[in-house]
Amino acid sequence: MKSIGRILHSIGPLFILRSKKVKIRDIGVEAYVGDKKVGKIIELFGPVENPYIKIVARREIKNRNSFIGKDVLIR
Repeated sequence: MKSIGRILHSIGPLFILRSKKVKIRDIGVEAYVGDKKVGKIIELFGPVENPYIKIVARREIKNRNSFIGKDVLIR
């Protein structure tokens, strides 16, 4: 698994991250915090060099604010 960034914001069902090393092909990939699946990458936006990542959270995740500051991984 590789780290793609830390969660900066939780807005409704979305997590916003600042990217480390993510590629356009990573859109649609499942995202994890530790071993827990938290959602799916749906969009990259912002500067080309270090884009932001938008992840739609899974419905079963209720306390989304508890994930702010956590490192997100993809496989």
